[in-house]
Amino acid sequence: MVKKYLCLILFVVISTISALADYWGIPKIITTYSENKEYMLRIYPIKYPNNYFTAKYQRQLRKGIATDSIVPTHAALYRISNSDTIEVWNKPLVNCQSPVNAIVANDGKSVITIDDWHNKGYEHTFVIYGEGGELIKDFELKDITPFPLDQYLHSRSSIHWGGNVEYWDNGRVEILFKSEMGKEQKRIFNIKTRAFE
Repeated sequence: MVKKYLCLILFVVISTISALADYWGIPKIITTYSENKEYMLRIYPIKYPNNYFTAKYQRQLRKGIATDSIVPTHAALYRISNSDTIEVWNKPLVNCQSPVNAIVANDGKSVITIDDWHNKGYEHTFVIYGEGGELIKDFELKDITPFPLDQYLHSRSSIHWGGNVEYWDNGRVEILFKSEMGKEQKRIFNIKTRAFE
């Protein structure tokens, strides 16, 4: 009888863990446009040399003779003019691997990246870059959430907080938070004042 209960408990635990597991795969290049289609942002995830994870490369790296190096996560913003794309800026991002998503203001003066690849809801949940790609603000979920963190669905790697972010206008951004129980709340971030309204 005890064995049956232990087997049942083990089955429930394994089922729960499997349900909360998540698979991310390798991040891909992200291309997104401003709503008016005048700006295009292209995000390039971290790129490792082909043989980076081999023992041979690691030995070369330690000896300082490795020829290839890691290309960090970076983004390029382009202005679209007729059939031309003109680079506005090209800068590294704070994300280790890649953001999950991004949006661009209609005037091209700011860009928002959302979440960190394989780690939603922790570091770099909501990051604002200004003109020239300079970092304005880098928030973790705990810094901006209207709900306690335990009210969101958690998986092995992430906190699933909603992640719906939209520009209201060129200077303000609306963030929609969704709890695990379906409660929703919106917050407005003012880029000029660098604070929530």
